Amino acid sequence: MKNLVLIILLFFLNGCGYTSIYTDQKSKEIYISVINTEGDSVINNYLKNQLKVISDKESANIFNISFVSKYERTTIAKNSAGVATDYRLGAEIEFNINKNGVNKIIILTENINIKNEGENFEQRNYENSIKRNFVTSIKNKLVPFLINFDDN
Repeated sequence: MKNLVLIILLFFLNGCGYTSIYTDQKSKEIYISVINTEGDSVINNYLKNQLKVISDKESANIFNISFVSKYERTTIAKNSAGVATDYRLGAEIEFNINKNGVNKIIILTENINIKNEGENFEQRNYENSIKRNFVTSIKNKLVPFLINFDDN
């Protein structure tokens, strides 16, 4: 009986039709050349490194990109002593994309609310970790846009 249940379970899991949203990206290689960057240097360096990793120098799909990044830390709550307890961290990156003489501009943003753990080493490391996560998320939004660039 256990074998029958296992076989039926495997049959249904195998036929569920799941496919990753990134499977199509492997078939369409792209090369991203970062021309110019402005704004937050930490975000810019993370983003340039991540774009370099996904770039294929052999590809015929060449994108020349320049971008301006903005990082903002806004106080959203204070305690009775007037010390900030909650912050909103936000990143906005405006991309100017050029492919074969066609220019397009796209703006991608990420935001998160965090608690203030004090002005110390751990807080700065946590915020840098959030910046890396912002960049990864924005890159994951940018790549499908680039793959479908001619369709937009």
